[in-house]
Amino acid sequence: MKEQMLPFAFSKGEIAITRAISDHKYSSIRDLSNFMGKSASSISQTVKSLETKGVIKTKRKGMKKLMEISDRNYALSLQEMFRSEPYVPWEKLISNLNIAVLFRNLTGEESFEYGISPVSLWRARRNLSMHGMYFTSPEKQSAGNRNLSRFIVEFSDHVSREYLAEKLPGDAITIWRSGYRCLFKRRDYSRKVAEKPLIDTFPTALTVSSDYGIQLMTSDSYYYHEPNLNKLDIEDVILHTLLIDPESQTYSTYALLLAFKNKRKIDMNLLIDKSRKYKLVDRTRNFVKYIKSNGKTREWPLPDQKELQEQADLYYHPLSSLKKPSLVRAL
Repeated sequence: MKEQMLPFAFSKGEIAITRAISDHKYSSIRDLSNFMGKSASSISQTVKSLETKGVIKTKRKGMKKLMEISDRNYALSLQEMFRSEPYVPWEKLISNLNIAVLFRNLTGEESFEYGISPVSLWRARRNLSMHGMYFTSPEKQSAGNRNLSRFIVEFSDHVSREYLAEKLPGDAITIWRSGYRCLFKRRDYSRKVAEKPLIDTFPTALTVSSDYGIQLMTSDSYYYHEPNLNKLDIEDVILHTLLIDPESQTYSTYALLLAFKNKRKIDMNLLIDKSRKYKLVDRTRNFVKYIKSNGKTREWPLPDQKELQEQADLYYHPLSSLKKPSLVRAL
């Protein structure tokens, strides 16, 4: 069964027309029709699609609609890629599902491949590999074709922004995003407004701290969105707390309070493994070292033991059946 085309993906015809416009600035629909040997109606439909994607822009001159490459960064990079390497069969390489594979391959972001079958992914990777466009790491991909890399990075960023702008509520403030994944916050008053439920989105970080025995007060509500997400674990909640501001001692302290209060529930290896997709590996390793060393191995922005104990005395849930422990003894 043929998979549905991704909304941001280019068809081969769109790539061909973009290349033609790149080489022939201010072409009209009739010019392109004559040059490419296609009907004016077919060209017009493709041009509208390319305008929607932000790749080209049009202007009227009398009765004619003239086209040129838009001034968006990814569109200009695409034009430069075509001009620098005109003999590469770009219509085959960056069309349809191939572009999602390139997004993942270069940015490392797995969510760009959500919804694509394993068989289709295998075919796309094989096709790209045959042309030397698929590598085992983003570093090799970047070195392999810098023009392509620049376009993919810029266009994938645009696709990420567009996707989240459509999915998230209008008052959402993005804290962190990567591909189709996002950590965002909202003011509490937004809860009073009737709205459609957010799919694949869960409250996290400080918003759920009371569920884990920590009574934190905040005027913001924090949420995490990821396609096909079923639930969040304590490891996710801790990482999202760090992700609010990785350089902040305040949020590092809140994350430590969550960790100490729920130490028996946390898998430290899983915590480090999950940190990779947030690019928090170094921060998380230091976080784990702090816990295992009773706070003796400490790097900024982690607090000293005394400061952490003071915060624990202040924030541990007063209704907890457990007594407020000494963090040092608890370790």
